[in-house]
Amino acid sequence: MWKRETFRRDVYLPVRGALEGMAPGIDCCMYCGDHLADTIDHLVPKALCALRTFYWPNLLLACSPCNSRYKGEQHESDGLLGSLLVDPTREDPFDHLTLWLDSGVYRPVEGSRKGEWTIKVCGLNEGKRSRVRAEAWVKISGHLRAWDRARSERNEKDMRFAVYCIRNQPFADVYYAALHHVDAGDAQNIFAETDPDVLALLRDDELREALLA
Repeated sequence: MWKRETFRRDVYLPVRGALEGMAPGIDCCMYCGDHLADTIDHLVPKALCALRTFYWPNLLLACSPCNSRYKGEQHESDGLLGSLLVDPTREDPFDHLTLWLDSGVYRPVEGSRKGEWTIKVCGLNEGKRSRVRAEAWVKISGHLRAWDRARSERNEKDMRFAVYCIRNQPFADVYYAALHHVDAGDAQNIFAETDPDVLALLRDDELREALLA
């Protein structure tokens, strides 16, 4: 049904467009955070629950690798009516996942079965994904420092451009993970040795207000 031309035109594409508009960054996959999300995935596979085929909360924007190569039809119940996968539309992924910014590697929060299952099923650390996240963090750090330089020069145009680059870079999960680490209180472990100046910037009220606007 999803592949029928009239259905694709009248239903699939409008729904995908709505999900793209809700996604952080640029069309970010709701599983891995990549900016190449181009498909609609069913959190609980439709093959296991046909009634959820058109159930809005069950539809997520996903990239093709997560949708087909990794997750596919894999499913494990959360013991209720949902999936053991982290559902980013209902819960904070960082309650279950920790992203180490310098390596780009995801680890489960201690004791979180959801975190372990999500990393495994979505292949979050497979292939080049971790390396690309680490590179994204290097770029974000550079934009943060560029914003600070522009502020010292009172260059509002460059300040706005730096904020735009941070908010719209491909891997939005890296940016949100950095903010989460600052707020969660483990900042010294994450930033102190490698990025103390970036930590100070992420705590800067003026910059945070611009990033979260």
